[in-house]
Formats: sequence, structure tokens, C-alpha cells
Amino acid sequence: MMTLFSCQQKFQHLELNTTNKYKLTSENDLQDPSYCEAIDLFFEKGIKGTFTGKNKVKIYYKIFEQVASQKCIVISTGRTESAIKYKEMIYDLYKNGYNIYIHDHRGQGYSERMLPDSDMGYIDDFQYYIDDLKTFHNKYVLPKNYTKKYLLAHSMGGAIGITYLEQYPNDFNKAVFSSPMLAFSGYIKPLVNMLISDKPKYALGQKGFHDDEIPFEKNTLTGSQIRYKRAVDIYLKEPKARLGGVTYHWLYASCHQFEYIFDHIQNIKTPSILFSADHETIVNPKGHYNFIKKSKKLNKNFDAFLVKNAQHELYIEKDKQRIAVLNKILDFFAE
Repeated sequence: MMTLFSCQQKFQHLELNTTNKYKLTSENDLQDPSYCEAIDLFFEKGIKGTFTGKNKVKIYYKIFEQVASQKCIVISTGRTESAIKYKEMIYDLYKNGYNIYIHDHRGQGYSERMLPDSDMGYIDDFQYYIDDLKTFHNKYVLPKNYTKKYLLAHSMGGAIGITYLEQYPNDFNKAVFSSPMLAFSGYIKPLVNMLISDKPKYALGQKGFHDDEIPFEKNTLTGSQIRYKRAVDIYLKEPKARLGGVTYHWLYASCHQFEYIFDHIQNIKTPSILFSADHETIVNPKGHYNFIKKSKKLNKNFDAFLVKNAQHELYIEKDKQRIAVLNKILDFFAE
């Protein structure tokens, strides 16, 4: 506990008493069916398609371009997530003048699955996530010659994004990481090493998609009831995009990726921000503190903010937390 407290001192407390200066969507807006319909119609107008990722896996993407803008944001989503979950986020960022690029990671969303059981969270090699992001960047973002390119990553997408910055330090001008997946509980790695086998299977306590069975009061993702309901409803309406629990293979690959990330921090050149939720239970926040501690020791330009009274999903949190996070992000990109 003392070690954790000491690490927290390297984090600034994000100021929550902020105005909605970027005219971001509010929870009141989401109560209005016509406003939600406008978000849905906007999302449907995005350019969609697939490209071929590593080992010939088909990767789904969506692009939202505006001719007058010379700045773009590439979004790297979390585990289980699809572009459709980011409708509100994309809508808000686009309204603020950004071109948006987002793809579904292999094995989830509308991208190709690698196992007969499409609910299984699986990856054979974590590096393939990074390879797919590089292909996406080079094929669709790079040819546009944007003057400013930003990376916005969440949870598992944060582990992918940080690795990307370590391997390709010159591709983005700035980056932001929300609740990045940098550590699990200490017992997981030895358990996985003991239980993993040749045949992929659900890890202990994991199963197929069941988000609809978890009431809002018991969820560990967000304090916003309306945004939680919207997230669950999306996958009930789009069953092909949903994903269930993790396999031992996914856990094994992720645990080893944490080691890679911490061993290559010195390669990062991109100015970045890391947000950590005060009530984080999905990833181990100690990974955030240890990452920032080592980054500061290596003189990396990495700011860190602790978001009070927030859970893991900062981009679908209550207005007070979500608007504060997005204000900070858009301020940072505009500097």
C-alpha cells in the first residue's frame, strides 16, 4: 500500500470543475431520441471497409474525413470493443474538426475471428495487433499527409498503442492513453503458465458474451447509467460485433507483452498523456504508476492524471469525468 501511495504522487489529480467548452455530448443529450438518431446517422455515413492484416486476417475499419481539416485522430480500442461502441466519441471529436480513423482489432468487433467459437477472446501473437495498426496507418492515414496525427488509445488498445510508439516513434505527433492495460493481478501470470494448453479454452471464470446479464448497479466499467445501457444495447443489436471472455492464450500473450513494453520505454519519443481511473478494477493500476515512474526516470514526456470517482471506461463515464478527460485531451492536441 505504501508503494502504491508513493507512485500515486507522480499523478496529477484531473480538475473536474470544468465547463463543456468543446460542446461535447452530455447525458441529457442522450436522453433525446432525435439527438441519438443524429449520432447514428452520422456514424452510418462513415467510410467502412476491410483490409488484410497479418496472416491474412480481415480487419474491419471506419473512416470519417472532412476536407477542410489537416489533423486526424487514430483510435485504438479496448478488448471486446468495436467501432460501433465509439459512436458518441467519434461524433464529438469530428465536430471539433478532426478526421477519425478506427479499426476493430483482430478477433473482435466486425474483424475476422480466429476460432470457431467467435465469443472467445483470443490472440496467438500480441505483435499482430501492432502489425495491423501499422498497416492501417500506412494504408489509410499516411497517404493523406496530415500536418498533425494523434493516437487515442484505451485499455488493451493502450498496450497496443504504447508498443506502437516504441516500435514506430515518429508516426504520431502526440498520444493519449485511457486506462491502458499494463498489468494484471500478480497471481494471473503463474496461473496462466500452469493452465495454458495447445487448445484454446476460456480462462477460469470466463465465458461467452453475457454483458446483458450484468445490471448497472453491479457493473465495474462506468458510473453513467445511460452510457452503460447504450454500450450493452449496441452489442445486443449487433451480435456479430460482440465478444465474450478471455482465453488462456490471450492472457499469456498479454502478460508477456507487459514485459516487452517496460523493456522498451526508452524508444518512445511521442509526447503523451496517461489517464488512470480512481476506481479501476479491470486492469491493475499499479502498472500505470510503474510505467510513469520508469518513464519519468528516462525523461520521457509523459504526463499522468488520476480521475477521481471514475471507473475503467473513461470515455463513457459520467459527464463530470468524461468532459474533464476530453477537455484535457483536446487542449493537449491543440497546444
